[in-house]
Amino acid sequence: MGFFSWLGSLLDQLVSWLGRVVMAFLEALMWALQRIWDTVVVSLLIGAFGFVAVLYVIFYASYILGETLMEVWDPHQSHKPSETFKLRQAPQSSPLPKNRNEAKVLELTGWYN
Repeated sequence: MGFFSWLGSLLDQLVSWLGRVVMAFLEALMWALQRIWDTVVVSLLIGAFGFVAVLYVIFYASYILGETLMEVWDPHQSHKPSETFKLRQAPQSSPLPKNRNEAKVLELTGWYN
């Protein structure tokens, strides 16, 4: 699965969770993620977890306006800490929960292709 297929799948999962009214926010979030994906995220995830087929991810609002936190972990390696990334994007207001425990767990499949 290529990056754009994977990105589309992730966007579909987020829209399914949050609804279409937040589409502008989600598109901005995906653009912010795309900018750092190949240069930062993939190499860090491979270093932390190796080439596993599925990772889990949650997105939640930071207490800093315009910042979203993306936390990724391997569900089969509970002894390893998660990796957290800060994504800055517009629009400034976020429909995401601010409490980590309220975020929906999503799957990253084919994330390193």
